[in-house]
Amino acid sequence: MKLLCELISLVKECSPTEDVVRSLILYRQDCNWNPVIFDMLIKAYVKGGMVEEGFRTFKKTVEAGYTPNVIACNCLLNGLLGSNFADECWQVYEVMGRVGIRPNSYTFNILTNAFCKVGNVDKVSDFLERMEEEGFDPDLVTYNTLISSYCRKGRLADAFYLYRIMYRRGVIPDLVSYTALMKGLCKEGKLREAHQLFHRMVHRGLNPDVVSYNILISGYCKEGKMKESRNLLHEMIGNEIHPDSFTCQVLIEGYGKDGKLLSALNLVEELKRFRISVSWDIYDYLIVSLCQEDRPFAARNLLERLSQDGYIPKLEIYNELIKSLCRCDSVKDALLLKDEMTYRNTITNLVPTENIMVNSATYRAPKVKANLVTYRALVCCLCRKQRCEEAESLMEEMLKSGVLPDEEICRALVHGYCMKSDVQKAESLLVFFAKEYEIVDTHSYNELIRAISKDGDMVKLMKLQDRMLKVGFAPSSLSFKYAIHGLWNAIGLDKQKLMVN
Repeated sequence: MKLLCELISLVKECSPTEDVVRSLILYRQDCNWNPVIFDMLIKAYVKGGMVEEGFRTFKKTVEAGYTPNVIACNCLLNGLLGSNFADECWQVYEVMGRVGIRPNSYTFNILTNAFCKVGNVDKVSDFLERMEEEGFDPDLVTYNTLISSYCRKGRLADAFYLYRIMYRRGVIPDLVSYTALMKGLCKEGKLREAHQLFHRMVHRGLNPDVVSYNILISGYCKEGKMKESRNLLHEMIGNEIHPDSFTCQVLIEGYGKDGKLLSALNLVEELKRFRISVSWDIYDYLIVSLCQEDRPFAARNLLERLSQDGYIPKLEIYNELIKSLCRCDSVKDALLLKDEMTYRNTITNLVPTENIMVNSATYRAPKVKANLVTYRALVCCLCRKQRCEEAESLMEEMLKSGVLPDEEICRALVHGYCMKSDVQKAESLLVFFAKEYEIVDTHSYNELIRAISKDGDMVKLMKLQDRMLKVGFAPSSLSFKYAIHGLWNAIGLDKQKLMVN
């Protein structure tokens, strides 16, 4: 087998047109070989991930008059199914019947999977009859595969029909059977029936596992029934079933969707008291959720506490915090956080956890480099607070670090200087963005037009328009609207002066 794997790999790399099957047949007189070599070749192709070549080898072997054994056929069927060649599975099965290769229960279980994969569950009865004609009774794997397929397609009545048939035929449903049915019921929002089935499963002597609990907990969380979910968590722990990362995440996110982030934070502390590991992804979710609720200081406090346990926030987490601080106009704190993010590269007295293992008391964390999202939030906030010089200085820092500006940064700076009535600076920035970065933002141009039009100086406005045309700006209907409005205001001011005189 090892030699065959090396051979087909070499042929694929060096001589892809070489026909290995033909070569084996041609040299059968020169070496003492057994036809079982074709079975091994089929399995070698599947093992090497060359399933289509394995399928072609199967057909060539049969055409040459050799009959592969059922084990090689099953190996090929499994490979074809795993590579989504369900139709080819049926071709193999038909050839098996034609040349007299007797299938076994494993063959039919693979074909059952293929049957379900193509979604042809309407012909299940015919398929089961064919199995029985071949002398095989559907086993537990067959029934579980079909039940799972029915449940995925929302055909619960058919799934429960098979569940009842299992008992009549002496096949006892196992944990997989019940789990599939519970999942199907929860998917349809039938939580009460799913919970009843769970109790029936326990009553029949089957011990639930973390997956069966997770299905119910997830179902209750989706319905916003957090009390029931929490009770199931306590039941799990009481039964010495260790909640996994999915259990924790679905509960935390359930509280988050219900607008109860405080309860989610309390649950995290409770899980830690039970010595249940909480993944960093859950902490990411909590920090982001607090930021989205515009509670950046609560998020910052959580981040500081977590950092003592070895939590290293990603750039996306820092950006969420910075954006939230900027929305709350806490630009000073946002700038401090940006500096901390950029220059922090050492964590001392770090506690080793399952997420990060350290061998010394000092761990060097990777630097996090501010990106466009970081600078955009800060620049926009500074301009909104009319601290345009600081915003411009921050943009220069951004350019030195290799981050290019976008329309929003251009818009914020131009608008900020227009608010301060520094139209000359606003114009120079607009030209700078157009020439250096090909950012021709019509919104920013119109903002400048509106600022200049306030005093109704049409000569000044026309000169501006000529200068702007040279760098790619063309007036829009909104530009003319601002100009006309400014001229009208100027006429009104002149009339007032005449009346005063």
